[in-house]
Amino acid sequence: MASATVVRDLLLYMLWADRLMLKAVREVSPEDLTRDAGISFGSLLGTMVHMLGSQRLWLSRFSGSPIERRPELADFPDLPSWIHGWEETAAGIEAFLASLTAEQLATGITWVDTEGPVHTRPLWQPVCHMVNHATYHRGQVVSLLRQLGYEPPQTDMIRYFLR
Repeated sequence: MASATVVRDLLLYMLWADRLMLKAVREVSPEDLTRDAGISFGSLLGTMVHMLGSQRLWLSRFSGSPIERRPELADFPDLPSWIHGWEETAAGIEAFLASLTAEQLATGITWVDTEGPVHTRPLWQPVCHMVNHATYHRGQVVSLLRQLGYEPPQTDMIRYFLR
């Protein structure tokens, strides 16, 4: 099992790296932000919306108030709306991690996944998944930024710990 300290550090890392990503994408033109890149979620913004929607979905499960669906591009069609959504979600994650205990992390959480099956796992597992999922897609954002000619952020976890 992951300790509460480690899980809090992972969540803080995710928020730090997301903030760096946000700082970098503020420099991206609206055309480049929505340009179809032929990737899973279409564009840079599409990938970021997927990340945000997933974080919102998991946070709702952690709080015991599951949302009906994962938010999608129509919910955050441009950078200002995405920033607003991310700020709300980040505040929720900060509140969640501030009150997180070892007992909670060891306790099972049950959820219905997006394809219908029901799962139960100790809370620390889906929390670590949420962080890993964001890291995976943040790497895609970094690659897209580089391909589009923008300066990508340095979001490696060791950079977070060395700051």
